[in-house]
Amino acid sequence: MTLFQDPARLIVLVLSVVMLGIVGYGFAAGNLDSFLADLASEAWNQVTLADLYISFWLMSVVMFVFSPRKWTALPWIVAINFIGSPVFGLWLLLNLPRLRKAMA
Repeated sequence: MTLFQDPARLIVLVLSVVMLGIVGYGFAAGNLDSFLADLASEAWNQVTLADLYISFWLMSVVMFVFSPRKWTALPWIVAINFIGSPVFGLWLLLNLPRLRKAMA
């Protein structure tokens, strides 16, 4: 089944591209230094950041568990913690057919 015949993989692709665009917009138009300086001043900023990284670590567990060779998961796990959700989207796009077979 090709990418365009698989609705789940197509949705993953679209959402990953959207997220990559949002991250790109943030870097292009935002002020990262200001954000990081204000991060400690507001509790909800800290909660949001903690939620984000806990989600990354949960996704990393999925990557590690479902990787046939555990060492191949490590670059993905490092990348997800620096780049974020688009990395998991790409990993999911590449691995969804294999995950379906493993979970059937």
